[in-house]
Amino acid sequence: LLTFPFFNTKALCTESKIPEHFFNSCCTEIIVFDLETTGLSAATERMTEIGAVRVVNGVLKEEFNTFVNPEKHIPERITELTGIDDSMVADAPSEAEALRMFYEFCGNCRFLVAHNAGFDTGFLRAAGERCGMPFDCAYADTVAMARSMYPNIKNHKLDTIVEYYNIGEFHHHRASDDAEVLARIFIMMLERLRSEGIGDVERMIDA
Repeated sequence: LLTFPFFNTKALCTESKIPEHFFNSCCTEIIVFDLETTGLSAATERMTEIGAVRVVNGVLKEEFNTFVNPEKHIPERITELTGIDDSMVADAPSEAEALRMFYEFCGNCRFLVAHNAGFDTGFLRAAGERCGMPFDCAYADTVAMARSMYPNIKNHKLDTIVEYYNIGEFHHHRASDDAEVLARIFIMMLERLRSEGIGDVERMIDA
């Protein structure tokens, strides 16, 4: 019996297992997202870009992307990684405005997907606390999924999973590109789980 502790539903319910109606709805519509930031600490660093893709019934339907003004200098090492520098975010929406725009894009969809979701949701949660817009969405972490599903590959970084699925080249470390490729990966992951009969939510245990 396989169990998958990669769903976080504590924002949605207090039960230890995912409600069936919720799993069915999240598989109908999900928001796959990615952030770029000025550093690693959600407490002291800030977002510089939010990218997201709406997936409906396994089809990529709509994209969202915005720079975010972090109101602080983007370190050179981060610019080398992401290609985002101070000039690109100088006139971008504030943290509060960008978060509001992202929430509006999510709409009624309350299930998110991210790669290393603890990092991204940590920044959303910190920003939400500062801006009075609490983060209360349930989410899945594709890093944890990949570790459970593909234990024998060399690592579970996004570019390694992209290579495993033979998806092709993408602009890594840019939020919109990462979100789009991750959406494709998540769809393929769900297809594999369903093909192996892991559609029963009683077998997906909340961490």
